[in-house]
Amino acid sequence: MHGMWRVFRAECMRLMASRSAAASAIFLVMVPALRVFAAHAAASAEHAAAVHSALSKGRAIPELPPLGNAYGPLVDGWSAGLVLGALMLLAYSARSLASDRATGLARLATTRSASRSALVWGRALLGLPVSLAVILLTGLGATVAAGAWFTFGPLVEDGYQLMSHTELVDELVKSVLATLPPLIALWSLGLLVASMSRSGSGALFLALGIFLGFDLFKDLLGDARYYCFASFCPSLVDDSCIAEMAGVARGMSDAGFSENLYRMNLMLPIPEALVLITLAGWILSRRSL
Repeated sequence: MHGMWRVFRAECMRLMASRSAAASAIFLVMVPALRVFAAHAAASAEHAAAVHSALSKGRAIPELPPLGNAYGPLVDGWSAGLVLGALMLLAYSARSLASDRATGLARLATTRSASRSALVWGRALLGLPVSLAVILLTGLGATVAAGAWFTFGPLVEDGYQLMSHTELVDELVKSVLATLPPLIALWSLGLLVASMSRSGSGALFLALGIFLGFDLFKDLLGDARYYCFASFCPSLVDDSCIAEMAGVARGMSDAGFSENLYRMNLMLPIPEALVLITLAGWILSRRSL
């Protein structure tokens, strides 16, 4: 893997200089914020409908309700941003390596003291900071918006406190931490697809097809689906830990992962990612650049 760190540094510089990456970062902040705003707008519309009904019937106008608990909208927004971020991660990892092969940049890199396996492992290392950036950016947008339009506090139903503020924060942190390993594995899947593809667009469509195809049919696998990292990724048919947190934040007793499932979420994606990266390096070493 000679030249792995050189490839990693080059990919970091290329990503930071990319205008599309900057636009994607802004988008990842805005989408969760818009999702939280939608929840605020829905609550305002509900109150407006109550006011209209009261006026039409000659009753007293109802007072504005107090600001709702922020954790439900926060998790909804963060989850929506992570779904978008997961698709972006997969698309970028699949397209970058395949496009470099198609344009000849990968061949040029091997002439600059970088082995073929280093082309894969250098990009694999990039998966960690990029995945962290996706989580932090989406969390930033959701948190700022939730703080602006809602109130952070304990979960109270009918005057009874179901969860304290500290407990909600602890559960949220656990859910966010559980999102990182499957995102890294998803990035690795993109590299494997890229190693088998002849073009960036082909790798992009194939990677998205594999991920979304599994997403649509995973329910047919029953509990066996949890042995695949993709079951824990935020997705369109989302049953990830962060999606379950939305139910926890609203006091649903059957929401949340069991301890065993949470351990699987943390432990399975990383060895699966290593297998995917190793296969990608092996395939690329036997294909022409």
